[in-house]
Amino acid sequence: MTVANLGATAAFLRQPFLETIAIAAGALPLAVLLGTPAALAIARGGPLGTTVRAIAAFVRAVPELVLAIVFVVALGFGPVPGTLALGVSGAATIAKLYAELLESVRREPEEALRATGATATTSFLVGLVPAAWPGLVGFGAYAFESIVRAAVIVGVVGAGGLGSAMITSINLLDYASFAWYVAALVAIVVAVDFASGVLRDRAPPWVALATFAIVSLVGVVALATTAHAPWQAFATAPPRVVAYLARAVPPAFTPALLVSAGFGVLETLGVALAGTLAGTLVAIPLALLVARVVASGWVRGTGYRPWSIVPAALTRVGLVVARSVPPIAIALVALSFVGLGPKAGAFALAIHTAGVLGKLFAESLELTDTLPAEALVASGSTGLAGVALGIVPGAFAAMSAHLLYRWEWNVRASTTLGIVGAGGLGQQIFNAQQLLHDRELLAYVIVAIGLVILSDRATVLARRGLHLRTMER
Repeated sequence: MTVANLGATAAFLRQPFLETIAIAAGALPLAVLLGTPAALAIARGGPLGTTVRAIAAFVRAVPELVLAIVFVVALGFGPVPGTLALGVSGAATIAKLYAELLESVRREPEEALRATGATATTSFLVGLVPAAWPGLVGFGAYAFESIVRAAVIVGVVGAGGLGSAMITSINLLDYASFAWYVAALVAIVVAVDFASGVLRDRAPPWVALATFAIVSLVGVVALATTAHAPWQAFATAPPRVVAYLARAVPPAFTPALLVSAGFGVLETLGVALAGTLAGTLVAIPLALLVARVVASGWVRGTGYRPWSIVPAALTRVGLVVARSVPPIAIALVALSFVGLGPKAGAFALAIHTAGVLGKLFAESLELTDTLPAEALVASGSTGLAGVALGIVPGAFAAMSAHLLYRWEWNVRASTTLGIVGAGGLGQQIFNAQQLLHDRELLAYVIVAIGLVILSDRATVLARRGLHLRTMER
């Protein structure tokens, strides 16, 4: 590629790239500023904590794309609605994670400081935060990873960034540009994943604080560069959102809408189920290829095999790409060869699920005690028998938990895949948005939230039952 071609590529990538950075980097400080006080309120308990916990749980149940639609309808197109949507969604996630962390940390140092006459603020900062700091950084890094991935998704409904650019390139059948946008997205996600891993594992506190400050500054600069009057939009957002909700209330739960929503729910669940099952079936052999206890060759009873490095490395790269590209981007590609409808949605979820579960399953296999497998191989069993009987049973509980979590995630994702024509409730939501039918839009959104809440509850019960059966063993 010539220098001129590189310059042209950088030129058309610049605006959507900066808008995606603006959305993600701008949403992080908003999520932390809203989520941290909420976490403190939840951790302290009482009526206020109970109320905040319920609000955070409700907001977490709303898919990011649905929140983005509401903010786009209320505020107009551009990165500001996407920033607000991900900031609010991220705040709910941080509130839950930080509250659980603070509740699990030993409180004796804080209580001792309080007993000596220290103020509540001093006791908290000196007695509690240092012990919780590694977890706070880790959860914050995880929240930012989620925000970066979602920053592309919200662009699909008019929040700008790489998501909007992907939609445009697919509509114009410009697959070369689409490939560049996907490459830019993968580069962002991989860089954020690497930086998050460094922060979680070995970064001193000042590095974590400096990183947060730099990301926040980048968000401010990127928003000022890419958005029109962003600070005015932030200031006027609350009354405009309230005005939109006033127009949309009461939701139009007509008989025709309920029938349409019912079909949408069934299609959404079908897409989620097909994508989860197919992705799991693909993830299992891929996990065996990359799990070190299997890939190194020793479990076959033949010792280390250098040639296994190549397939394991290639599989790892494939898993990174599969989980880095959002399902909506995969669905856009799938629409080109399977057509409109739930097949494209199921295909997209299967690819993304395989990437995520392949990594998680491999980690579960690597953390399992290998002594049973070693004993089987030493007694003459084949390596396959050693894996099946000596390693997989020990990893089954963790793998099942990952599968349940993925099902929960796929239900959320499948409620919005229809926005690009890939089946599910998203199609009705998108149509109502495009036609400015506010009351119908709110009704479909309520149905989507209800579906996610019921799915989450069913997953919690299933996870609890799995835990009890594991304890009985």
